[in-house]
This record gives sequence, structure tokens and C-alpha cells, in this order.
Amino acid sequence: MTKTHTELSVPALLERMAEIPSLSDRYDDARALPEPQLRDLPILTKDDFRGALPDVLRVARSRQHGSIVLGSGGTTSTPKLSFIASGQLIEAIAAEWSPLDHRDVLVNYDTPGRLSSSHNFFNAVAHQAGAVTIPLGAVDEAQLGEWLDFVGLLDATALNATQSQIGNLLEFYERTNRKPPAFKKLLWTGEPFGDRALETVRRVLPNAELHGVYGSTETWVIGHNGPGCAMDTFHLMPYQHVELEDGAILVTNLHPECVNPVVRYRLGDLGEFTRCACGREDAALRVMGRDDPQMKFLSILVTPQEIVEATRLHPAVSDVQIALFDHGSPAERMELRIKTARGVDPAEVERAVHRTVLTQVYRLGYEVETEAPNAFAVRAVDRFTVNDRSNKTPLVVKDSPLA
Repeated sequence: MTKTHTELSVPALLERMAEIPSLSDRYDDARALPEPQLRDLPILTKDDFRGALPDVLRVARSRQHGSIVLGSGGTTSTPKLSFIASGQLIEAIAAEWSPLDHRDVLVNYDTPGRLSSSHNFFNAVAHQAGAVTIPLGAVDEAQLGEWLDFVGLLDATALNATQSQIGNLLEFYERTNRKPPAFKKLLWTGEPFGDRALETVRRVLPNAELHGVYGSTETWVIGHNGPGCAMDTFHLMPYQHVELEDGAILVTNLHPECVNPVVRYRLGDLGEFTRCACGREDAALRVMGRDDPQMKFLSILVTPQEIVEATRLHPAVSDVQIALFDHGSPAERMELRIKTARGVDPAEVERAVHRTVLTQVYRLGYEVETEAPNAFAVRAVDRFTVNDRSNKTPLVVKDSPLA
């Protein structure tokens, strides 16, 4: 199945890919067809994208609209470089998703610099709406109280951040007995909105509206949602063409200012087309998790998702992160970090989760119990390892100890 609103011209896509010599010959078979269809074009992966970087730079330098170099990637990898038109496609986005207006004062809590995309993006969203922007960026907890007191003087009405940041920030207000600003709107992107953050929002700011965008640094914004929408469901931008290939999300960016070779690009997520809870008639995209390959641990293949699903069987677990140490070596070990609900005994939950995961993920349980009993541990924590560039909270991190 596919969904798009903008006219899709396969010959135009073939012309676009002819500008990328490192990929162009992969399209020769399609060019030889009298009427090539989208399904005749190859699926591009992140490795294809990375290998085409010199060609993409040359394309960017040939354009008249200017481009910004950005980076994507989690704490387990170095940033993958990407290009976006300097205007960030903001007019096309604002025509579909414009949660702010000129009366708003937005606290931009996404980290600036280091090739991170979100800070620049939300500044542009606010500018397009005529709103006042406070480009604060993420603040270390030691200085957070002082900065938040300052923000409170500016009558802030909106906040943008990752869901991790939103949850942590509101919990800080609670922990320090501060009254949060009257945030009426919370804008988010970068990672799925988890249950823990959502519960915190509903507890601390019960009347706040949630407005999210879904996409990647490579594809740019694919879809959006707002009040009344399911948190995992997004309405597609007209300039994006989305296909599902055995559940994997493929994206073709049709915007004329698109610089990257986003043609049937395999994003790395799984999805399905659905009707959104908000009642809109158009089909929306539900994002169902990562389309990640299995990882090898203790000589067996497991997927992070099956470990997460087993962990979440315990009702007191609100969030999960997998930390790998010395991965690939004889001494490798896994620490399953969990956040627990208030009022429970963390040690009891740790023991129960340890038992459940090794039972449910039986291959892992067998290897741990028979070969490496000290290679798997469960620990309740107050915080997870966060990418200090993007402030996303990766599901899997490597060699990242917590205090």
C-alpha cells in the first residue's frame, strides 16, 4: 500500500537519481522500461545514503536555495550527515501543521549545535507562526532551577523538546515544588512518546495540548499529529510518498527542494495505515516500532524489541533501556535498565523482571543460565543514557555506565 497527496512522477525521480553518480547505475533497468513504476526502483538503505554523501554535497552546492548540513544517529554510532534546504520546507509543513500562533511564547528546549536538527526546526516553526521564541536549549540539572525561574518571568505558553526531556523537565518541577509555567502546548519529535512521559504530562499539565511530528533528519518531516490523535499515529505531509514493504516504511520525498536521495528510502521503522482516533477521514500512518535486525549476544540472535516486550509484562515498569558492555567480546554483558512506578519496591521489580525476561526470551535465558550467569542484570534507575547531541533516549546503548 502507498499513501501520498502530491503527484508522483517516476521519470522525474529517475532524473533526480541521475544526479547521484554513486547510485545512478542502479536505476538503469528502470530507465530501460517504457513506463517505469515506483515499484521498479530499488529500495535505498542507510548504507546507500552514507555512500552517496560526496554526490549529495555536489548537488547541494548546485542549488540556489542553500542547504544546511545536519547529523543523525544515536549514541551507538557517529552522526550520519544529511542535507536539508535552508528553508527547512517550513512553508509546506506549516500549511499542514501549525500548532503555534503569534500570541505564543515558545521555550525551545532542544539542544542547538553539533549538527542537531530539532533546535533549528522549532525556531523556524515559531518564526513562521509569528511567535516569540526563547531558544534556551537543554540545561544541566545543576542550573535548571535558575533558568526555569527565568523562563517563568516570560509568560511562556509552549515548550518543545523530546518526550524524554518533557518528562524529565516536568518531573523536576514536581521534585523541586516549583509551579510550572502555563504551558498550553507541548511540541515534540525525535522518539516515540512513552507512557511515563505521557502520565507525567497528564499529571502536571492536564490541559496541555500535545503536537508531534514524525520523520528523520534524512527524510525530514513525514507526518504530524495533535490533540485527539493517537500518539503513535501521524497524518502524512503532502510532499511525502509513503509505502509499506512487508510492514517496513519506505519514504519518497517529492518536495522540489529535497536535496537528499530520498527515493524509496527504508527509514528503519515498521508501520501500518490506519484511521486516526481524531476522526479525520484521510488514512494515517501508525508507527509500530523499529525495523531493526537482530543483534548477537552470548552467541545467540535476539531483537531488542522482544526483550522490551518481556520487560513490559511487569505492570510496574514504565520504561526500558538496554545497555551493552564489551559487546562482541567473551566478557560481554547486558544491563537492562528500567524505570518503575511510584510506590513499588525497585529491588522486587528487578528480581521479577530478571526472571520474566529470561523465561520469555528463552534463548537468552538458556545461555545466561548455562553459560554466563553474570552476563545479564536488571537495574532500576532514575534516568537513562541520553544522546547529548539530540537529547533522544536510545533503546540500545553501548559501554554507557550510569552513576
